[in-house]
Amino acid sequence: MKNKGLVVLSGGQDSTTTALIAKNECKELHGVTFDYGQKHKIEIKSALKIAKLLNLKTHEVIKIPHILKSTSPLVNKKRKLEKYNFPEEIPKGIEPTFIPTRNILFLTIASNRAVLRSCKIVYAGVCEEDYGGYPDCRRVFIDSMEQSLGLGIFGSVKYIKIKTPLMKLTKKESVKIAIKNCKNMKEFNKIFKETHTCYDGVKGGCGKCHACILRDKGFKEAGIADPIWLLRK
Repeated sequence: MKNKGLVVLSGGQDSTTTALIAKNECKELHGVTFDYGQKHKIEIKSALKIAKLLNLKTHEVIKIPHILKSTSPLVNKKRKLEKYNFPEEIPKGIEPTFIPTRNILFLTIASNRAVLRSCKIVYAGVCEEDYGGYPDCRRVFIDSMEQSLGLGIFGSVKYIKIKTPLMKLTKKESVKIAIKNCKNMKEFNKIFKETHTCYDGVKGGCGKCHACILRDKGFKEAGIADPIWLLRK
């Protein structure tokens, strides 16, 4: 545990799982959360609670509202969020919730803070398996960003390492690895009760949006009760 790392913490399932992994890999872990004008601020509140539970060395909420413009219902109040009843109903291709250049911007700013904190590793909870068609959640994109950031900051492609421990995992597998990186189930439930995944901003999840559908599927396949289910009305 010699490394110092920085994690992009959205307050969701994947970023929290990634933070748990990073916490066990690093002697010192910092976190950043982005307030980018998303319609639902509940995820920022979740990130603040999780950062405290994980006892991060530092945690900064970076405000960049109204910078990212998109047709995505996550930032566009005129767009309606798609709802589904079953995973099979989710269409192929890029989900309407995709916000172009969001991860490019996030990783750029996160790398700035990583250099400030003397961290050579940036952790991101992106995943190819359940990524909703988002082009910026693929490893090929991460590799490209890693090289560009390294070249642009210190002239070396090896300086900034972007670790994506969930990249090849299904939601079922990410649930299990989250449990593995907690001390016990009590700690797991305490932390994941505070996570927020729902695109509709519903505490405990609406159960119908793309994010809720995939999260529910993963927990059910893992045979684990999601602590947020107790919060659903």
